[in-house]
Amino acid sequence: MASHPKRKLTHIAATVALTLALPISVTAADLKENIAIEGKTVSLGDLFTETGDKSEIAVLEAPQPGKSRYVSAGELTRIATKYEIDWQRPDYLRRISLMRLSDSIQTSDLSITFLNMAIDDGANPDSEIRLLGRNDVITVPVGATLDDIKIASFTLTDRKDRFSAVLQVPSGSDVPVNLNLSGVIEEVREIPVFNRSVMPGEVIKLSDLTWTKFPAKRLTARAVLNSADLVGMTVKRPARTDKPITTADIVAPIAIAKGDAVTMMVRSKAMILTAAGKALENGGIGDTIRVLNPKSRQTVDAKIIRSGQVEILAGPTLALGSR
Repeated sequence: MASHPKRKLTHIAATVALTLALPISVTAADLKENIAIEGKTVSLGDLFTETGDKSEIAVLEAPQPGKSRYVSAGELTRIATKYEIDWQRPDYLRRISLMRLSDSIQTSDLSITFLNMAIDDGANPDSEIRLLGRNDVITVPVGATLDDIKIASFTLTDRKDRFSAVLQVPSGSDVPVNLNLSGVIEEVREIPVFNRSVMPGEVIKLSDLTWTKFPAKRLTARAVLNSADLVGMTVKRPARTDKPITTADIVAPIAIAKGDAVTMMVRSKAMILTAAGKALENGGIGDTIRVLNPKSRQTVDAKIIRSGQVEILAGPTLALGSR
């Protein structure tokens, strides 16, 4: 028997009514953990899960790059209610912290720019920049580079040895942050320094040396500026690396030691006279030491020519003979 059309429509209507009466399944939102922001605003999707097409809506201003700010639980509830986010505040929650991500630029990266500006204003070209203060790092928004930092002003002292500058640093908002920097302009010279610890008695080799720039005003008159004056010498005490070497630090290697038997020599126009002697002091080639003639018991000053041989500098040839 065919079903009655009126009964069929009644059954469909009842089914639709029952379906509409059932609750719609909605996924509850959760508060996100370890919230880190890159841009200048905080979006709904930065705070909560399950925000759907509302994810990009900006709801808060982000802190400065590298900084953080707190958001209270009450403010989170207000935001969730306003934008109809299904979020239940946990009883334990009091506030959350938002961190703004950042990049870093070394202030030393600006040194060459400052130096070029100083040279253009009359500073010595053989100079280096030494920045003052503790601003070693400049914090900038994610993705910002050195090119995004603008130099608003640069002032050089009359003596061309100090400068001050005002930088405009990206802040992550529409208005940059001003940063004051200052520094010293130092004339430098390249000098040889030890690249390893050299001990007394070791003969200095060219491979023991390296060149470095050093402030000229901190070099004394005794500073050794030529590597040729160091090679072949030795040090009087354990040497420090990266420190200027002075004539007081070095000495010629001992060619004759105190108590050594030596050959004394005296030159004249017609002849060269020699005699045996005894060194009374240590000395290197080119040094002047005191030498004793054992036969005459006479002491003379003599220049070391080579190991075991000295030349009398002054005095009669009698210094070679016996009494």
